[in-house]
Amino acid sequence: MPDGAASSPFPASWSATLPAGLAPRFLSVCQAAAYVGVSADTFLGEVALGWWPEALRRGAKGRRLTWDRLALDAAADRHSGLAAQPAHDPSPDAEVARRAAEAAAMEGAQNVPPRQHRHQHRPPQAR
Repeated sequence: MPDGAASSPFPASWSATLPAGLAPRFLSVCQAAAYVGVSADTFLGEVALGWWPEALRRGAKGRRLTWDRLALDAAADRHSGLAAQPAHDPSPDAEVARRAAEAAAMEGAQNVPPRQHRHQHRPPQAR
């Protein structure tokens, strides 16, 4: 490589239409996995665990899954301690998940019998 030439962290095969040195913004599962340094299977497992952001569904039928490179950077910064953890995720999907978890917790709390305190009399048990 000649002196002063910029090198891209992305292989030239990723997109022939991008100018040299310009990284794609949205990445396929294989590209996103390579970007964070793991296999595609490991990456998808880590997405399921919440380590990485969910995929964005794209295309006419929503079958094309892509990951925003900047969102991956932000998640990596949080994992490494370079950025503070967000207080709450403002995305609609996160809000739906939060409300569902709260509803499940409330339903579980309603089905639990009240706790008896030590000073309360317990009815005798049948033998």
